[in-house]
Formats: sequence, C-alpha cells, structure tokens
Amino acid sequence: MKQDPLALAFFGAALAVLAGLLLYVFVFKTPEPKLAASAGSPVRAFAFLQELIREKLAEKPAAKPAPPLPVAAPAPVAKSAPPARAVKPAPAAKAPPPAPASTVEAGRSWRYAVVVEPPAWRDITLTYRAQREADGSIGVLTDFLHAKGKTNFHLGIFAPGHPSHENTRFPGFFMYGAYLKQPLNVGDAVRFGWHWQGRSAASTKRYEGEMKSWDEVTVPAGTFRAAMIEGTWTYTEDGQFRGRAYEKFWYAPKVSQIVKIMRFGISPDEGSKQIDAELVEIR
Repeated sequence: MKQDPLALAFFGAALAVLAGLLLYVFVFKTPEPKLAASAGSPVRAFAFLQELIREKLAEKPAAKPAPPLPVAAPAPVAKSAPPARAVKPAPAAKAPPPAPASTVEAGRSWRYAVVVEPPAWRDITLTYRAQREADGSIGVLTDFLHAKGKTNFHLGIFAPGHPSHENTRFPGFFMYGAYLKQPLNVGDAVRFGWHWQGRSAASTKRYEGEMKSWDEVTVPAGTFRAAMIEGTWTYTEDGQFRGRAYEKFWYAPKVSQIVKIMRFGISPDEGSKQIDAELVEIR
C-alpha cells in the first residue's frame, strides 16, 4: 500500500519527539509534572519546561559551606615588669669657691712713668715695692718722684677691702689687682671701691666697669697680654653725688699688675683732668 509522504514525515517527527521525551525522563528520572494547561498547547509545553527546571534545581544538593578560617592563637601576655626601685638623686655638685684675687710677691718692685694734665708735676715716676709685713700680709711701699722732689709713703696692704685703701688717691691704682677675680673673662663685671678724703666718714668712691677684651699691649717694660677693663669712678658724700671720672686700664696676669692706665675727668680727690701711666720696669 502506498503511503502518504506528508503523513510519514509527521509520524517520524512525532516519534523523534517521543524518543526525546523518553530519553529526558530516563536521564533525569523525573515524573511528568501536573500541568494546568491542556495537552498539546504551547503554554503547556512552556510551563512544563519551567516546572522541570525548578524541580531539577531544587534537587541539587546545597553547596557545602567553606570551612571557617583558622583563628590565630592569642599572643602570650607579657608578664609585667616589677616596679622599678626608687633611685636617690645624686647630690648636686657644690659650686666651686670663687677664684682668688690677684696677688703680688714680696720683694718685687714695679716702676711707672706718669704724665698729668695740666702738668702740675713733670718727669713723674711711681715705684711700688712689695714687702712682707709682721702679720704675714703684703704691704706696699711707694716712692713718688718728680722734677722738684720725692715723697715716700706706705700705700697700704695688698688685700681687697682693707681699711688702708680709704686714703689712697690715684697712686692707689696699684691696689686694683687685689680686687680682680681670676681668671678674667670678657664680659665680667668689675666692681670695687673704698673711702675717699671727703668731709664725711660716708664719703665713698666706687668703680663700676667691665672686662672688654684681651689685648697685646706694648709699654716701655715690654709687650704683655693684658685684660682691658674700662669703667667709671663715682664719688658720693652722705648719699649726694660729688663727681665722676672715666678710667681704663690693662691688667697683665704675667706680672700680677696693671701695665697701662688712662684716667679722664676731674674728681674730688684729684685735681688733674687727665692722668696716664705705663709700666717702665719690673724687678
């Protein structure tokens, strides 16, 4: 019997669809879902596929959770150090005693050439000689020589603040060394003073100066490294101002004395406007 080709093609297609459905069911072992739509409709086929996909997804086992990350063991707690023992502070270093004043040696002499203005005296020399006194102190004898004569006198004791200084006038510059603290430093204040021959016992003269520099000074006795000090003498009497004079001098530690001095101004205990002195000889 001759068969219709169109029918055969339709029948073959149906067999192929049926074989595919059987294979699908066999592989996934899925019973035919209950569908609400009638067989053969496109909606039923689409719904059938959606339902099948949902069921297969539901059948897959849930993914195993990742194992927890390892937790680091806690760091060991350091034992607290025992409290530090109290340490007693070291005793503060004692301040060094003040440096001694300059000193001169017994048996030595210093001779100076002096010029005054106005020239009340000419060809002036002052010679100072240090001697040992009965009490062990150093006394200073002075020879004042000029064109018209000579005077000798005991200047006083070479020690700071000694009462014998109260009657000295310009020749008293030899005593300045007793008041200078050693070692001398640039910028150091220099202060000293004593009584002057005023009408009152409260007549005082005071030097206020400063160590300015170290200089190389050349005088008739030679060249010396000397501390240059400059300042002002102020005179008072019963608290009242009586005069002022400027004074600049160079002190050489090598010879324990002033090697050059310059004084300007009129003061109650000096009549000269200017007095200059330089060291001529030391023995």
